[in-house]
Amino acid sequence: MSFTLPRYFLRFHLSFTSRTASTRAKNNHGYLFLAPKANTTKFTTASIPGDKPQKLSAEELLVVVGGGAAGVYGAIRAKTVASNLNVLVIEKGKLLSKVKISGGGRCNVTNGHCADNLVRYIYVLADHYPRGNKELRGSFFNVHGPTDTMSWFVDKGVDLKTEDDGRVFPVSNNSSSVIDCLLSEAKCRGVSLQTGKLVTSASASASGKFLLKIEKRTLKSVELVEADYLLIASGSSQQGHNLAVQLGHSIVDPVPSLFTFKIEDAQLVELSGVTFSKVIVKLKLENVQRNIPQLTQVGPMLVTHWGLSGPAILRLSAWGARYLYSSGYKGKLIVDFVPDLHVEDLKSMLSQQKNRFLKQKVLNSCPMELQLVKRFWKYILDREGLVGDTLWASVSNSSIVSIANLLKHCTFEVKGKGQFKDEFVTAGGVPLSEIHLNTMESRIQPNLYFAGEVLNVDGVTGGFNFQNAWSGGYIAGSTIGRLAAGNANLVGAL
Repeated sequence: MSFTLPRYFLRFHLSFTSRTASTRAKNNHGYLFLAPKANTTKFTTASIPGDKPQKLSAEELLVVVGGGAAGVYGAIRAKTVASNLNVLVIEKGKLLSKVKISGGGRCNVTNGHCADNLVRYIYVLADHYPRGNKELRGSFFNVHGPTDTMSWFVDKGVDLKTEDDGRVFPVSNNSSSVIDCLLSEAKCRGVSLQTGKLVTSASASASGKFLLKIEKRTLKSVELVEADYLLIASGSSQQGHNLAVQLGHSIVDPVPSLFTFKIEDAQLVELSGVTFSKVIVKLKLENVQRNIPQLTQVGPMLVTHWGLSGPAILRLSAWGARYLYSSGYKGKLIVDFVPDLHVEDLKSMLSQQKNRFLKQKVLNSCPMELQLVKRFWKYILDREGLVGDTLWASVSNSSIVSIANLLKHCTFEVKGKGQFKDEFVTAGGVPLSEIHLNTMESRIQPNLYFAGEVLNVDGVTGGFNFQNAWSGGYIAGSTIGRLAAGNANLVGAL
C-alpha cells in the first residue's frame, strides 16, 4: 500500500503547493491533519515540496498514544498545566475500554487502604506490584497516590466508596461514572480524542521533534504528524512496544499476569460457585527450587467450572507470572482451607465431633466451627474415601488425621491458566531502568514519556493497576505541561 503524501501544516493557516493537499480534515484544537485520499496510489517523499511537516506558531503539540486510563489522565493533566499546549490522543480501539470492564463493570478506581505514616504507606503500596515493587518505593506514589486520585474524581463530581478489602468504586457501581467524568474533563480542557487510528511508526529528528505515521484502521489513509512531546500509554499492546523499540528502548518480553488456574478434577467441578472467605494458597513448581515468599498468598478463593479463582489465586498468578510461564503453567497448588486453626486443634475438633455424634452420618454433621458448605465437606470426605452413609462411629482415628491434613494441605494439580474475566494484565514492557520515574521521561530520548502498563509494571488485583496508570499519567502530564508552559512564556518574552 502506498500513497502520495501532501505537505502538512499543524495550524489553521495553510499554504498548498500540491493538488493532493486539497484533502483536508480540520478540527478546533489548533492544528489539523491533511490525509491523502484512499485511492491515491503512490507514496513518495519526492512528491513533497518541503522536507517535513511545518508549524506556523510557537504552540506545541503533545501526542498521546493510547486512550486508556494513563493516556487520557495524562492528557488532561498536561492540558490543565499548559492550556496553550495542543494535546491529541490517538486510540486504535474504544476509549477507556479497560475502565469500562474493570471490577465487573463497576470500575475498581484504586485501593483505599491507607496508613497514617506516609513513608510506610508508600512501601506497603509498592509491595502490591510484582514488577516495580522496589522502584515504586520512591517519589512515584508520593507525587500522586490513591488519596490524590480519589480527591481528583470526587472534585469532578464522582462520589466514591471504599469497600472492606480496600477496593474503591464509584457509588453508582457503574464504570460509566468514571468514563463520563474523564471524557467530559478532556473535552472541557480542549483535549482532542481520536479513535480508530494506529500510530505505526515514530522517529526523532535532530531537532528533537517526533515524526509520527498514523494510519486509519478502516480506511487506506496515512497521516504524518510532527509532535514536540510524545507520551506512549498504549497498555500492553504491541503498538506501544514497537514504538518504544523504534525510539531506542528495549522490551522485557510480556507474559500474562492475573489469571485463574485450570484444575483437572471432575469432583471439583461440582463445587463451582463455592467461595472461601480466607485460605492460604502455596504454589510449587518444578523449575523453582528456592523458597519464594510471594508464591504463598492469603485471601478469598472461588471455585469455578474450570478450576480456581478469587483474589488469593490472582495474586499468586501475578507474583508467579514468569515462573508459571517458564513451567508451562503446570505445577502443584497446596491450599489450607482452615488457616486460622492449627492442625492439632483441628484433629481435636474432629475427634470431639465424632464422640458427640457417633450415630450420625459424617456427611450431615460437619463441625459448625469450620463453617464449610455441605458440598465442600462431601468433596473432602469423597477424597478420603468416606461414603455418604458412613457414621461417625465408623471413622477411624487415622481417617480423622487424614481429614485434618487434607483440610490443611489439600493438593491440586495446576494444568493451565484461564483469563480473568475480560481483563488482561501482562508482566513485561519497557524496563523501569530506562525511564526517570520522577518525570516519566525516557532516559534515552528527550521529550519521550511513558505511563501505564506499557512499562514493566503490573499490580495485583484490587485497583493497583489503575493506580499505576493514574500516577504515571499524572506525573508525565505534569512534566510535559510545565515544559510547554515554560516554552510558551519564553516565546512570549521574546
